[in-house]
Amino acid sequence: MSAHAMPVRYRMPFNFAQVIIAAFGAAVLCGFVFFVSEAAGASMKFSGGLFQNLDFVHILRFTAPPILILGLLTFVIGRAAPRFCRIAQWLGVAVAVVSIIVPILFAEDVLSGIALALMHLIVGASWYLAVNNSNKKYNDKEAAQALAPATASHYGATRR
Repeated sequence: MSAHAMPVRYRMPFNFAQVIIAAFGAAVLCGFVFFVSEAAGASMKFSGGLFQNLDFVHILRFTAPPILILGLLTFVIGRAAPRFCRIAQWLGVAVAVVSIIVPILFAEDVLSGIALALMHLIVGASWYLAVNNSNKKYNDKEAAQALAPATASHYGATRR
């Protein structure tokens, strides 16, 4: 059997712990933005979209669980196809950035729109860091070792 016929098994595209840390880090930062914006006078009322009035529970529900669930899905798919991580990484950032238009259009006051837009940017950045293919160097090294021919033959080696 040749070295090229052996399939290369990637261990992990990234550590799932980084998804958990990013999800709860984003929830904390978004919660901070929520409370600071309310203290600054933001009403957190919207004339359309999903909610009429945004409260702290909504911030938590729409920050951590999506990152955790989609991060797990990306982790599972990324084990079979590590290139998917890069696609998912940029797709998530694009969705977060494009969805900024919703709070800006539907906010009843400017502070609420800016606060929710900032929260979208925080979630996008957290997602980017969460599914970063941080084990790429390790996986590339494993793939190179699996495909490289043996450097020393067991039959020609001498014992000392």
